[in-house]
Amino acid sequence: MRAPTRWLPAFLLAALAAGPALAGDLTGTWKGKFKCTVENGASKVKLSSKTIAAPEPGVSTLLISHPFGAGTAPLQMEVDDVLFAGFALPAGGAVRGVGALFDCTDDGDPGDAGEIRTFKWKVRADSVKGTLSWRGMLVNDDQEVGTCKGTWKRISREDPGIGPCR
Repeated sequence: MRAPTRWLPAFLLAALAAGPALAGDLTGTWKGKFKCTVENGASKVKLSSKTIAAPEPGVSTLLISHPFGAGTAPLQMEVDDVLFAGFALPAGGAVRGVGALFDCTDDGDPGDAGEIRTFKWKVRADSVKGTLSWRGMLVNDDQEVGTCKGTWKRISREDPGIGPCR
């Protein structure tokens, strides 16, 4: 039996004509915590936000900017001085969704070009309230592997002006 493909071009054109769905506005400063486990075959190291000394001891700071404007999919994020680039997608209108990020800081940290995160987000329209949680992994030059997870709550909607990957 032949697959009904004659409608495929019409569906694709309709989807393209609809334009991209707007993601939620994740812009702002978020506070939270994370923990990671990194292994190299011989040893295991656990890292967490408990080791952060500044600006607030024991608290992870997540900064988010939408480089093409609030509600657009592309994101620039900085998590405790580590720069990430990625995107957010709506999964429940503009109030919740999912996304992905990769570490794009060229500073020699163990996760350079091998750190990937997927995340879930939820925000309240026209409010500072929002939550973001992520899980991820890192692979470093066939030397080590690791996993991370974290959660943050938004405390400000002001754009921190996070620039592009360096």
